[in-house]
Amino acid sequence: MLQPYISRKQVRRVFQVALVALVSQFIFPHFAMAQAIEDKPELAADVTIILPVGQPLNSAVPLARVVPAPKPVVPTPKVVKVKTVVMTAYSSTRDQTDGDPFTTASGQKVKDGIIAMNGVPFGTKVRIPEKFGSKVFVVQDRMHARYGSSRGDIWMKTRNDAKQWGVKRVKVEILR
Repeated sequence: MLQPYISRKQVRRVFQVALVALVSQFIFPHFAMAQAIEDKPELAADVTIILPVGQPLNSAVPLARVVPAPKPVVPTPKVVKVKTVVMTAYSSTRDQTDGDPFTTASGQKVKDGIIAMNGVPFGTKVRIPEKFGSKVFVVQDRMHARYGSSRGDIWMKTRNDAKQWGVKRVKVEILR
């Protein structure tokens, strides 16, 4: 099969046009964006134009069609199980933990929202609506085996916060 002949002049011209188009997109990005929106208005819903500080929006950009991209929808967690547990609190002090007081049993560093529970896998999300509303805790730590799966332990920043929490019987929602 014969290949069609393309002259060097034609190849050079194609590269020149491509180079001009590429450079113009970097120098005048809002013009290129406006042209793309004019060509395909259905794409305008996914476009956000960001201009340098102090640079006015050029009138070539159709304001009615430039809209921010929609925010991602965060799914509402579904309650899989509700159980009543005895909930205590702990902080990062040596006498309240085994080993490194700043590392959980799953290997994560302690932070707000960490909870210790036995009987559920690491990464399980739980809520305690009676005390914390819609705040979601993540199981990243374990309690001593003698406590079984009917207890939980919330990590708190200070020992005083943990003491103020004390011991409470609460309903825990296990989420999916």
